Amino acid sequence: MYQYCHHINTEIITQDTNVGLHDCKATQLSLKDGLLSFSFPDGFWVRKKESDKDRLFYTDKGQVNFKLLYDASVAVTIYIFTEKNGKVIREEFTIEELMYQINNELYSLEFLYSYIGYQTIKFYCWIWFDKEPYHKECELIISAQEITYQWNNLYEEL
Repeated sequence: MYQYCHHINTEIITQDTNVGLHDCKATQLSLKDGLLSFSFPDGFWVRKKESDKDRLFYTDKGQVNFKLLYDASVAVTIYIFTEKNGKVIREEFTIEELMYQINNELYSLEFLYSYIGYQTIKFYCWIWFDKEPYHKECELIISAQEITYQWNNLYEEL
């Protein structure tokens, strides 16, 4: 159970600068009853505005939940890019395939950049693994009606 929550209604907001996943790695993934959840053992970023000044914090272990708009087979699109013979090949993964790879510690998923549109979030990520080339580029597109970030403690970035 987490002490703090930050909710985003994707019908209202098109950009949220208060919480960020930049350079954060997810090491567990679950999907149950239309709720897609990522676990971040090293947390993620939280920005707080105090007076006229922004302060940046990072959390301890945290979780991000996406309440999907549709069945996961429609609401989640995953592309993994592999370079082969000087060409880039785009392979589509199912959420079940990605979940298996991450939950069995074959992959970890590092979030780099995000673009938030009306009820759709596009993440540019890296998939990390234990053999060369050690990582591949990934696009993760999620259609969700709500996003919830959860954590217990904040630590100020110095």
